[in-house]
Amino acid sequence: MTTETISFQISQDLLAALKVGSLELTQNLRLLAAITYFQEKKLSLGKAAELAGINRLEFMDVLAAKGIIIFDYDESVLEREIQGISQL
Repeated sequence: MTTETISFQISQDLLAALKVGSLELTQNLRLLAAITYFQEKKLSLGKAAELAGINRLEFMDVLAAKGIIIFDYDESVLEREIQGISQL
């Protein structure tokens, strides 16, 4: 798999105001981007976790901690699923 490097400059003042180092800011930005793209349905759960640099279970834990719905079912789909389960 080939990769791309994305970079931008940020002042030391901003890092100091955020009270983070450049590595921590990079990790936070990756996570925030992953969450945003997942919520906008631009990335699947697995791809968003990959962007965040964590595994799917960890990403699901992050989403749950932030109160973000992971599985967005339409009510009719959910009712059919429940009926299917009850027939088992």
